[in-house]
Amino acid sequence: MKSRIFAEYPDVVSARDLQAMLHVGRNTAYSLLKSGAVSSIRIGRKYIIPKASVEEFLRLRAASKSGTMEPSDEAAESLERSK
Repeated sequence: MKSRIFAEYPDVVSARDLQAMLHVGRNTAYSLLKSGAVSSIRIGRKYIIPKASVEEFLRLRAASKSGTMEPSDEAAESLERSK
């Protein structure tokens, strides 16, 4: 079954879309991308972000809050900075 979260967004999103999806500012969005907490591909100055990467980031964050799964060190650092 396909997830309905972020159904209004295309399969590949921009950094601006990421900001809207996570309700974060520009600096936080780019911090998440640069740290690798949200997987992306960088082409020149542009980030190409699979929507599935955003969903995975949220799953890891939710799991880390419930104590069932630990994010990577880089993801944990980025999560702390984004709080």
